[in-house]
Amino acid sequence: MTDHPNATLIRRGFVAFSAGDVASLSELIAPDAVQHMPGNNMFSGDHRGLQDILGMYRKLVEETGGTFQVDLEEVYANDDLVVTVYRATGDRGGQHLDSRHALVFTMRDEQAIDINDIAPDTEADDKFWS
Repeated sequence: MTDHPNATLIRRGFVAFSAGDVASLSELIAPDAVQHMPGNNMFSGDHRGLQDILGMYRKLVEETGGTFQVDLEEVYANDDLVVTVYRATGDRGGQHLDSRHALVFTMRDEQAIDINDIAPDTEADDKFWS
């Protein structure tokens, strides 16, 4: 079975994120995209625009001393939406993060225009990032 083209794009985005490939991420995320982050921590809220989103990604890595990793587990896609399940891991301040999340991407013209991060345990994430 062949991946939907939007699934292929998002898979490439996860590879780019893991490699720190800002150029590829910049092609995948629309200049006016918004990423919504759950919880009550330094990353919570809406990150508006490509530069703000990329800045958040940089800070995820910086705050964990480069240990932050994402492992893509599942991808479901159609012409408008891509839903992923991923595992995030990292170390910070003597704590270890190991958390599954979902990301829902709204797609337009082969770019993500809206990215919604859904966490099953925002309290654990808040504790790690606060």
